[in-house]
Amino acid sequence: MVVLSVGFAYTAIFALSGIHLDSVAKIVVGVLPAAASAVLLGWDLWLWRLPLLNRLIRRPRIDGLWEVTLTPTAESHIPEGGNRGPIPAYVVINQSFWSIHVRQMTVQSGSDSKSFFWSHLPGDDVERLNFLYRNDPRPEHQARSHPHLGSCSFNTARRVPQSIRGVYFTDRYTQGEMDLRLIDRSKGYTSFQEAAAHVRELRPNSGQV
Repeated sequence: MVVLSVGFAYTAIFALSGIHLDSVAKIVVGVLPAAASAVLLGWDLWLWRLPLLNRLIRRPRIDGLWEVTLTPTAESHIPEGGNRGPIPAYVVINQSFWSIHVRQMTVQSGSDSKSFFWSHLPGDDVERLNFLYRNDPRPEHQARSHPHLGSCSFNTARRVPQSIRGVYFTDRYTQGEMDLRLIDRSKGYTSFQEAAAHVRELRPNSGQV
């Protein structure tokens, strides 16, 4: 939005400055900043998702609601009374080309990504998402399970994947694997229960939790 505002502000100042646009070249110079800003914003929000354009890049499209199974390793230092897995969860991903936010929700806690980067390994067709996150247990579980930080990596094999394999590691010495399955492109869920209710509406006869 800053880039778009600056581009249109430049074009507006150029038009109001009294400079007579008496040639195609001058018109292009006057309009180009606003047009370029609009294209840049359009690319970030929408254009890169189009199938033909998406083939030109390695950035996978992973926004939406994902159903997740967390499987901690046997060596993980899980607090007494904690869930040793498999742990059901949901992940909501908001994504543009240059930004992404990952929120994970279990019955007992919620996690939000804090920083991220994309990496590309030799031989892979698409990029891999790596991010740091903070986990905050629900108040009734904080006596035994304290807030903690962790890192996670999502390995995607396709540009528009239906499933993702991930790994995680936390600063309380727990680690494990994540299996993600795409539900749909909906977003905005703030709790495990809210996401589960949406899945039940989609699968009324499946017995899904």
